Amino acid sequence: MGQTYQIALRPVCEVRQSEQVDPANVQWLCDSIIRAGHWLEPIIVERSHGIVMDGNHRLNAALQLGLCRVPCIQLDYTDPRVCVRHWRTGHAFEVARIFNTIARGEIFPYKTTRHVFDPALPVIAIPLDRLYE
Repeated sequence: MGQTYQIALRPVCEVRQSEQVDPANVQWLCDSIIRAGHWLEPIIVERSHGIVMDGNHRLNAALQLGLCRVPCIQLDYTDPRVCVRHWRTGHAFEVARIFNTIARGEIFPYKTTRHVFDPALPVIAIPLDRLYE
């Protein structure tokens, strides 16, 4: 498998929040995104269900800003570039728990899972006007 990540502009309505967020951080992100005029960091989502692996705050910022689409990197949990751990303990996190929790219509508490990606994720610069379409 190649080491590059593909960026997709995914409809916001197809991206599913997985953890609670800090509202102050979401507001900070909104301000930062507007100041930059560009979206700089993709949201990492599980390809088939759109579950956020990394980027719940960014998703909430996109919703607050009224964006129609968000830049995403779509991966599978079987991808060797993806590692998920429990935020506090550092132990491996059972991926089935993520799917089961979201399927029940629930989300995890703030800072439950920590997804690590190797190689590191890219920085992007997508003009905001492309995301309101």
